[in-house]
Amino acid sequence: MRTLVIATDLGQTSTNAVSYGVKLARDLGAEVVLVHAWQPTQITVLDATIILPADRQADESSNLQHQLESVAEQHRASGVTITTRLLDGELASVIADLVASTSAEMVVVGTSLPRLMTRILGSNAQAVVRAVTCPVLVVHEPA
Repeated sequence: MRTLVIATDLGQTSTNAVSYGVKLARDLGAEVVLVHAWQPTQITVLDATIILPADRQADESSNLQHQLESVAEQHRASGVTITTRLLDGELASVIADLVASTSAEMVVVGTSLPRLMTRILGSNAQAVVRAVTCPVLVVHEPA
């Protein structure tokens, strides 16, 4: 295995998934692409959609990139090569494009929804599983 994509929401939900994915990459001798997908905040009121101004979007993007690099830096001591990608768009779609462009052999995602809620509401992890052609490892939060 050469490349492992690990998706993070930069929150507690994916902390366990990132740690597990990095350990797996180390054991397999793979490189990691740590990715966070985001979309600029939009507020819709009646028929009008308000999008954050470009300078606010740039600030948010910069903040997210800093957080992503911070997560990567916490795991680089493990000896795994970790690159980061902050991607603009819907999670499953951008992950599928990234898998295709990097020829990644596996995607690691986290989930926090209980199984019943996931069946009712769906989840980002399910969307990724449906969108990519490689295996997807879904890591639950510790109990």
